[in-house]
Amino acid sequence: MRQRVLLAGIALVFGVFLVTAHHGYAQDGPFPVELRSGETFDACASGEIVCPARAPICDDPKVAVPADVNGKLGFRGVGPGTTLCSAASAVGPRRVFRITVR
Repeated sequence: MRQRVLLAGIALVFGVFLVTAHHGYAQDGPFPVELRSGETFDACASGEIVCPARAPICDDPKVAVPADVNGKLGFRGVGPGTTLCSAASAVGPRRVFRITVR
């Protein structure tokens, strides 16, 4: 009986490790976002960043800019192209978004 409990505990820890490692790997690349010019993306509602987020930046402000969406962080498409935007999460590292505006 003791061995079963021990094996079940080890399996549980291993399973949690795999799920956590996969989740971290999935966030290594920029999160893709497609917008039209003038359209906004609510980053906080997307679940891709823990809000309140701060210090948003975009590489090319001719393509996308940080925007206020209902008092929270978002990005607004300005003109056609692709750029990287990011913001500091309330916990953890900055989250990067690849924004494509059509």
